[in-house]
Amino acid sequence: KYADLAEIYKTDCEYPVGTVICVGGENEVTKANITDIPIGVISDSPAYLMNSESDGQAIGLKGRVPVRVIGSVSKGQAVYATDNGVASTLKTNGIVGVALETNNLVEEKLVECVLKV
Repeated sequence: KYADLAEIYKTDCEYPVGTVICVGGENEVTKANITDIPIGVISDSPAYLMNSESDGQAIGLKGRVPVRVIGSVSKGQAVYATDNGVASTLKTNGIVGVALETNNLVEEKLVECVLKV
């Protein structure tokens, strides 16, 4: 249930759980796109939370978290920052993590991943 290390960062808006995040935007961080370097993923219930009294959202930095993924993905396959905070298996410079499950749905869904950012 709680399996990630997270830290609070100021986001430029409220992002849903699983959104891939990078440095930028109006505040500290924003949703990642294909050319960005991801720093983490919006976390729901981190096991360890740093800067817990700060304003912002919990960004999972290490461990296992659900990630917004579009397209089919297989267990053990790497997922990368694609567009608007969503990941896919399309290889880019922005690796997010490794899928811990297989999901053949083409539409966007949450996929449990171990972070490699």
